[in-house]
Amino acid sequence: MLSALEAQGRVLAEHAAERARARVAEALRADLPGVAVTVEGEAVVLSGRISPDDARLRWIGSLLP
Repeated sequence: MLSALEAQGRVLAEHAAERARARVAEALRADLPGVAVTVEGEAVVLSGRISPDDARLRWIGSLLP
């Protein structure tokens, strides 16, 4: 019984993580026009050009655990 509960917990946690990645990707798309944002597996990938001094990068960093 405990293993079934653990399995269900893992499934629920993975769904929550997927929703979190989607929310982060959507927020990045809204705040970084011109930068392509995709979710690839467990990663949110940004592609494009942005200055390393851009203050928006600090906001992205604040989203990381």
